[in-house]
Amino acid sequence: MASSRWAMLWAGVVLTVGVSGCSRPNPGYQGDPLLPEECRAGIERSELFDRFERPELLDVLVVMDNAGEMVSYQRALAAAMPGFLERLEGEGALDVRVGVVTTDARAGAGLAPIVRDVEGCEDNAMQVAYSGTQGWVRAASCNVQQGQEGGGFQQALDVIDANVLGSSRALASFRREDARLLMLVVSNEDDCSGPAPGGEGAPRDACAWSGEDRREVSPLVEALLARAQSPEGISLAVIAGPPSGVSYEEGEAVRSVCRSTLGAAYPSNRLYRAVEAFGTQGMFTSACTLDFVDQLDLIADRLALSSAVTLCASEPMAHEPLEVLGLDESGQEEVIGFGSGFVFLGPVEGCENGALSLKRRGLEGIVEVSTRYCALP
Repeated sequence: MASSRWAMLWAGVVLTVGVSGCSRPNPGYQGDPLLPEECRAGIERSELFDRFERPELLDVLVVMDNAGEMVSYQRALAAAMPGFLERLEGEGALDVRVGVVTTDARAGAGLAPIVRDVEGCEDNAMQVAYSGTQGWVRAASCNVQQGQEGGGFQQALDVIDANVLGSSRALASFRREDARLLMLVVSNEDDCSGPAPGGEGAPRDACAWSGEDRREVSPLVEALLARAQSPEGISLAVIAGPPSGVSYEEGEAVRSVCRSTLGAAYPSNRLYRAVEAFGTQGMFTSACTLDFVDQLDLIADRLALSSAVTLCASEPMAHEPLEVLGLDESGQEEVIGFGSGFVFLGPVEGCENGALSLKRRGLEGIVEVSTRYCALP
């Protein structure tokens, strides 16, 4: 009986304290405790991001092998493109453009010709396929079918250099400054960028024999990554023959790594190294398959579909930012909320000083982003 009485009295005390605490302002209360108004460490800094790639905008540059036995590979990609592009436009709600170049560096910079000479493409009139435009998916599927009359030396990396890093007018009708760029290389042979190899034999054999003369992969990838304003701003996907550790002496023919209904595919060691150098923004998938539906699904999941873009601080961040603001087209500032609009990632690959992941819904109507944060001395 006594214990019950003390329990009742104690409950009353707890209730009284709880009600009292809620009835008066709490001087220590902070509405958003994760975002302090002053630095817990370091020195306050301000930073403006007036250029960055948008999560909802995607430019897909297809780099298509147009030599040798590539017609079946091109048809397979053309058959898989509708599902890929319709998924990006529908499920992903992305604004997409698709342009095509070939691995024949002799053609110079610029988009490949409009394809009208394959069945179903007779009235194709689009060199660039724009989502939301009638017939855009069919146009993209047509334009990847660039035939097999190109030069024997596959120079995908030289072509990417000339078009993406070269003349700004080469892709003027296709490339948008604020769109993410996905480069998709499709080939049944390895890259042979660099000086044209000498010697007799098939082009792929001569390329393998003169490996030391091929252009270096790493400097090109570094230059491409440096061009983007965010880690998601540029990515590389490759569908080609799996790499091999086999080396070839002069006079020895390169052997295929697989034979499928699409034809023979040969080891693509250099393309594989390029993908590796892209890190999380690179993806290599095998051309040893019956079709490319699964490959394009994987590429969509990992590289194309994006709900956020990462902004990298220029100085080491001590903790989450004090404030993140967006400027809309009318010049009005809006608070981009913690959690709902952005997430603080801390130091990550590609953003060693600290990263803010800006969510797509947090960037709606926003043209510039500014932030205040505490930088480590």
